[in-house]
Amino acid sequence: MENEKKFGTEMFGYDKKEVEEYVKSLKAEYESKLQAERSDANRVANELTIVKKKLEKYEFDYVQRQEKVANALITAEDQAKKIIESSRNEAMQEKDRIEHLIEMEKEKLLDLKKDVIDLKEKTVRLLNQYSQEMNNLLD
Repeated sequence: MENEKKFGTEMFGYDKKEVEEYVKSLKAEYESKLQAERSDANRVANELTIVKKKLEKYEFDYVQRQEKVANALITAEDQAKKIIESSRNEAMQEKDRIEHLIEMEKEKLLDLKKDVIDLKEKTVRLLNQYSQEMNNLLD
């Protein structure tokens, strides 16, 4: 043992005063060490409490941020769907408008073809008539 103490002897055994003083000093030493350990334990417990509170705050902040990000993503997704649907509707309307314009242009082209055919027929008639009149004049 590190604290081996040799006591002096008296007539009926060890010197009681020495033993009592040694026990008192041991007791004081252990109480001092115990108090230091308790103080360290309290300090560590306080630090642990502070760290736990910080951790709870960080956890709360993390959950709050996570919820904000989730809400932002949901909102962005909803807006993207609306934009896509709106774009589809606009594209369909533009397609319908262009198809209508194409039909109108086809009708104009048919009308022009008819006019050309009519003009051709009139030209042929006029040429025939001119040819007949020329023949009549020459005869």
